Amino acid sequence: MSIDRAANRNDFSTISNAGRAGSGVTKGLIFSGCLVVSFISMTGVASAHVKWFVPCVVSDDPLPVQAVLTTTFFLFLALFLALFYLACAAEQTGVGAMVSKFLDQLTAPLRHRVDDLLRAAAAVFFALLWAHGGLILTPELEASSFWLSAIQLLIPLFLGARATLPAAGAGIVLLYVYGAASYGLFHMLDYPVFPGLGVWFALSLSRNAKLLAFRSDFLRWTVALSLLWPAMEKFVYPAWVAPIAIAHPELTLGFDVPTVVTAAGIVEFGLAFALFWTPLVRRLAALALVLVLTAATLDFGKVDGIGHLMIIAILVAVFANRDDRPARYRPALAPLVGSMALPATLLLYTGAHTLSYTSLTTPIEPLAGGTALLLLVFLCLRRFAAGPGNTRHESGQDRVRQVPRQVPRQLSLRASIVAATSDAAPEVAVGGVALTAVVLIAFLGLRGHELQVPPSAASAPPRQQHSDMSPLAMIRTT
Repeated sequence: MSIDRAANRNDFSTISNAGRAGSGVTKGLIFSGCLVVSFISMTGVASAHVKWFVPCVVSDDPLPVQAVLTTTFFLFLALFLALFYLACAAEQTGVGAMVSKFLDQLTAPLRHRVDDLLRAAAAVFFALLWAHGGLILTPELEASSFWLSAIQLLIPLFLGARATLPAAGAGIVLLYVYGAASYGLFHMLDYPVFPGLGVWFALSLSRNAKLLAFRSDFLRWTVALSLLWPAMEKFVYPAWVAPIAIAHPELTLGFDVPTVVTAAGIVEFGLAFALFWTPLVRRLAALALVLVLTAATLDFGKVDGIGHLMIIAILVAVFANRDDRPARYRPALAPLVGSMALPATLLLYTGAHTLSYTSLTTPIEPLAGGTALLLLVFLCLRRFAAGPGNTRHESGQDRVRQVPRQVPRQLSLRASIVAATSDAAPEVAVGGVALTAVVLIAFLGLRGHELQVPPSAASAPPRQQHSDMSPLAMIRTT
């Protein structure tokens, strides 16, 4: 009995120490929460995809990196890193555990219906694309072809049955590839969420728990990249965002336009980067992004709402997902990695743009610098990650994360395919027919129609130089 009392006393002291440690973090979060509420409202300027509302020429010369690194940029970056650290520190306290438990209970009904949510949202999205006509995947990706419309119509139909989900995923990936062939890969780097969605549906019939877990992570990574990469436009193309800020002055909160554009870029990058981090942090970031994107629809209309429909649905799925794996990264690692990830993304963006539109040799320096920073991020994550610990939940785990114990660890791919085929022969047959229909329509359509220059690129104005893209000139011209 004395041993039990001593153990209980130690447990109580541990909890009380964690509570005292968490109280300081909680006070910091209360103070910083006021700043978050103020600056997150500015993301309404950035949440509307710029290319959907303002004439943009992707081949324009971006601002040089040294012009982006202003005092305002570093001020907002420091604020983001401080808030990021506080959020990660709070996650590992008793307050974070209570919030996680509350979110688990709140999202329990939705968590087991994520497949239905994504299937319904994707069906509505592609049905609207088909009804509108003349678009590939988003409002600025224009193309007119019968086979494109046919695939856009088949995708909602294939999403209605479980057996044809892989065919629907193949159709989504095919539309993305056609967009990359028509508009260039650099332009389509704004939308990796569509290949992620295609992979999600393609793996829907798998019974392998690791593949099902991978598709969830892959979809979250792609939606994060779809928000993180376009955030760089706010830094290197401020003239694109300025007309939106001027047309909606209520979103600026009285600040000048360059400050608002920089703050919007930092906040958008920060929330997108948080989707790569620990479970509670990424769930809260997903919730914040859902609120921002939904609120932006009130200002920018149905084009913005329909265009962001899939992103909002995926973010809701991220918010509902309960990850039972322990948080592997210490809170102090968050600002370190974040401070390297932003300049790395900025350098890779400018280097990839130069490689795509200007020269094959000039972008060596920014690409090398961005790659080096990403390598440092990888080394930090590998070296300073916390060791594996006990998961928060020992029972009632999500079915996607739960691996049956009776299944052998090493099962050959051939045996898995044979077992799946024998158990679900009708599904495999129907799915194969649907996939063949998608491939056949695409083959016949591409054979009869050569790729043409996109209408927006054909009528694009001459390329602008660095001097025309300066913040002062941007304000004067708008």
